[in-house]
Parts: sequence; structure tokens; C-alpha cells
Amino acid sequence: MIRKRETSRGVRYDVRLRRPDGREYSKTFRTKRAAEEYEAQQIVERSRGQWVDPTTGRVTFAEWVEEWRRSVEQTWRPSTRAKNATALDRHWLPEFGPMRMEAIGPRHIQHVVNRLAEALKPATVRSYYGVLAQLFGDAVDLEVIGRSPCRSIKLPKVAHEVKRVIGPDDLHRLADEVGPDWRLLIYLGGVMGLRIGEALGLRWIDIDLDERTITISRTVSEVGSMVTIGEPKTRSSLRTLVFPSALTPEFIAHRARDSGENPANLVFHDSIGGPVRASNLRYRILDPAVRAIGLDGLTFHGLRHSAATEWVASGIDARTVQHRLGHTDPSLVLRLYAHSSTDADRRAADVVSDRFWPEL
Repeated sequence: MIRKRETSRGVRYDVRLRRPDGREYSKTFRTKRAAEEYEAQQIVERSRGQWVDPTTGRVTFAEWVEEWRRSVEQTWRPSTRAKNATALDRHWLPEFGPMRMEAIGPRHIQHVVNRLAEALKPATVRSYYGVLAQLFGDAVDLEVIGRSPCRSIKLPKVAHEVKRVIGPDDLHRLADEVGPDWRLLIYLGGVMGLRIGEALGLRWIDIDLDERTITISRTVSEVGSMVTIGEPKTRSSLRTLVFPSALTPEFIAHRARDSGENPANLVFHDSIGGPVRASNLRYRILDPAVRAIGLDGLTFHGLRHSAATEWVASGIDARTVQHRLGHTDPSLVLRLYAHSSTDADRRAADVVSDRFWPEL
């Protein structure tokens, strides 16, 4: 129902409707046409089962963030919780905190994204925006708002990062340089393709020397001053891998140097048996070693990248590479690693040559 009324600012038209539970709600317009369009829209959306209570969008962004966090924080890993807290507390809440959810539009978000892009790396901006998009997407699902403002937002492009990779000879040199306590770790990254957190989370009960398998079921995470051990973030990361027979002596030698007899002990641990901090390992062991043998810029993730590059170059199929890396998407594996398989591409060219010019 539309009611016309006179105000000190002119004529206004009040649209009065009822929610499914019988309670009344209203909205005021300056023109009769706008009021009629709104009334018709509300009736159509209700008939199609698409109606969202327009009054719920009146909650502020800050109020919704608080409610949303209570619902989803328990599903976040410690590192994800820290990242999302930074995105919300340092960026999105200062910008949108007192605004009503229904009042935030794509233009507001684009303005903030543009400003963030001037100060932060493109990948960081995209990560922070992802938190906001999830927050608004859940608001739509729970009928707090009818439509997410996170649409048609132009995000900064992430430049392709060329990672330093090494071959087998340099990998062996690096293993020798880090010394006996850490050489196995180098091979777990450069041969097995493990993430640093996965390698540091390994226990001896995860290693089967007879079957030559490693079971990855835990990962070490470091957030600020806290070090935690938990499950990997995706199901694909939970995997069992067969290691080359040449690594068996490395495991045996490393175990012989380990004073612990409990098979549940960590393969790599600090002086009191606790998990190793990846930051300390990088600063004290890995970085000095790569500099000492002229491999500046190589990271542990670079070892993982090197392993995948060697797999692709050796002709291992994308599905197997995907499994060994613990990735969810084989196309991602091809996009990240296949470009580096120069040797494999050269062999492909030789095959084509033999096919078309067999006499040469």
C-alpha cells in the first residue's frame, strides 16, 4: 500500500508492506513512480522466493563483521585468522565500520581497492579483497543484504614471479652445505616437493622405510610468536608419497643422529623436542647456505618448485605432479610448472622431427 503525505520538504510517498511473519515495514520515496516500482519489485521477489528483508541491511558493517567472525573464525587456520584480522581490522573496518551494509556499493569498494593498490603488493590486495568478498557473500546467503557490492571490482594484476630453480647438482651441493642435521630437509623440498610446514611437521611414525613412503598429515604454522601444528589446509595436501630408494640412507643417517627413541617424535625438532620455526631455519641455516654456494635468492619454496620442474621435465604426468605437490587443480600445476620444462619441450621437438623427417 502507498500513502501520500505532505512534509516540510514537499510531497513524500510511503510504501507500507508486510513481512511473511505479518510485521510491517516501510520505505519512503519522493515520487509516486519510484514508490510503485519498489512495491512491485517487493511483491515479485516474494512470489519468486527471492525476497530479502530490506531492514536487515540496516545493520552496520562493524556489527556484521562481529557476527560473521563468530560464525566462521573457528574454521580458519591460525595463519588465515591472522591474515583475515589484518584485512578487517586495519583496512575494511576503518573504511566501512559505521556504514550500513545496504549503503555500501561497488563504487565504495573500488575506491578503497585503488588506494590499497598504491601501497600494497597486488597479491596482498587481492587476498584482502577476498576476505571482503567472502564476508559480503555470506551476508547475501544469510539474507542480511539482497546483493553483494563485490561485483565488477577491478583488482591489480599480479605480475608473474620468476622463481629461482636449481638442478640436481646444485641440490646436492646445497645439501652438503647445510650440514648433516638439515640435509634431509633439503631433499624433502628439492626431491619430494614438500612445503616447509609439511616437512617440519613430519614424525617418525609418518615414515615407512620398508615401503619407502612418507605420509603428510600435519603442517607446522608460524604466526607471530606462536608456532602451531595442525592439519594441512586442503584435503589434497593429505597424501602419502613414495620416496626414491636413494633417500633411504638419508633417513637412516638422520634417525641415527636423532637422540629420541619415541617413533612419534618429530623428524626435525628444536633442542627440547618441539617444532622448528621456519623463520629461524631460513635465517640461520638456509639463507647462509645458499649465499655460500652462489645460489642467492633461492628459497625453500624454490626447492619445491625445482622438484616439480624436474618431474615435468622427466615426463611425469600432470595428475601425478598434482598429487605429489598436494594441489587441488591440475591446470594450476601446468600453469605454474610446465613452462619451465625446457628439456621436455626439446624432447617433444625431437619426436616431431622424427615423425615428419624420419630420413634425417
